[in-house]
Amino acid sequence: MGQRVAVLFLSSLAWLYYGLPYTVRRLVAGVVAALMYIGGLRRDVVRANLERAFPGEDAAVLRAQIESRSYQHLAQLGFEILMLFGPMRRFVERQVEVRGVEHWQKAHDEGTGIILLSSHLGNWEIMVAAGALHAKMDLLIVTKHLKPEWLHRRIERGRRACGVSATYEPQTLKDVLGHLDRKGTIGFVLDQYSGPPVGVRVPVFGTPVGTPNVVAALSRRTGAPVLPVVNYRTPDGRFVVEIRPALEWRSDPRYSGSELANFELAANTALYASVLEEDIKAHPEQWLWIHRRFKGDLTPLKADEWLKGRSRR
Repeated sequence: MGQRVAVLFLSSLAWLYYGLPYTVRRLVAGVVAALMYIGGLRRDVVRANLERAFPGEDAAVLRAQIESRSYQHLAQLGFEILMLFGPMRRFVERQVEVRGVEHWQKAHDEGTGIILLSSHLGNWEIMVAAGALHAKMDLLIVTKHLKPEWLHRRIERGRRACGVSATYEPQTLKDVLGHLDRKGTIGFVLDQYSGPPVGVRVPVFGTPVGTPNVVAALSRRTGAPVLPVVNYRTPDGRFVVEIRPALEWRSDPRYSGSELANFELAANTALYASVLEEDIKAHPEQWLWIHRRFKGDLTPLKADEWLKGRSRR
């Protein structure tokens, strides 16, 4: 009974939020944002991340602006994800613009699976729903199993209503390889910390930090092209999703064997991280600054580190 009441309440809240004018949505989210900020929700993490991304006294005002606006975004993000309890499909069909579908179509016409590369910028649930609904992608996302179970089932149901399938960490490789083999499209976010042996240290806002090498590994193994995708909320509350051309694979003729394999994983992961970083810089207030991105070994890269195949702790 308690779960049914919770689902009914959240569904009603989702439809209510969807039905409000955008100015009122912002006002409601602003109240929630103020409460989160006053309560200090991961404020130390937000400030530490901003210090690394925009260091120095000259950037102090910019950091303060991003910090304040990021909580507004976080509140809006929460309400928008809640739309998976009901109106998400309607919202995406009416208020999301997808650009660059031709880049995905070109890769699709070449008869290979496709990897979409993105980050926790904007609203990733809206982004993948837009890919499925507007571009008609056969889209599988790699994500985490939520708790409690009733919440997971309801979110999964909302994704399926938008045409999005999911596979859940940590047992995802079989599903991902199978989907790519069937010429499907896989969606990855690649802006979270990952230590050894599945993470490689690459520069992120100038700091070497463990980053998942899974996208590079899959692209090399399957030949699937990697297409960057960014999404962001516009001032009127709508969303834009931009799909970009496939990234060119990085290699180096100086290396061979295991050194070449290790270098390619690191160099291409570094490329992916740099693309995501530029998107974050373009819309910094809409990134998930509350995530502890910078941890583990943050010392400068060694000259031969990318040839060894492991992140250092």
